[in-house]
Amino acid sequence: MRLTKKSIILLAFSAILIILGLWNYADSNPVTLEVIASTVVLVVVGWTLALTVFEPSWTKAAIFIDGLIFFAVGITFLLMPYNIIFILFGVILLAIAIVAYLGKLPKSFLRLFH
Repeated sequence: MRLTKKSIILLAFSAILIILGLWNYADSNPVTLEVIASTVVLVVVGWTLALTVFEPSWTKAAIFIDGLIFFAVGITFLLMPYNIIFILFGVILLAIAIVAYLGKLPKSFLRLFH
């Protein structure tokens, strides 16, 4: 794999997301559900971003994983009204990933997933 300027910037952003997520967890004195939720979301989004840099064909899977994580975090860790926002965003990401897997997106959007 050849690293371009764009991929180096994306990898740096991915590392920043993971570091911020872990720092948030390590720095908090009482570990609350909001801290756990933000740590999980930041680490998983950073990890899937790095994954798509190295394997661009896995973009649909990364969006699917992110949707599952947002949905699960909204259900398990967060209280009203934040959980509704996370659940809704997770469902939207899941729907986009499933429609992209089925190939039913318009051609202009479908080219972003290959």
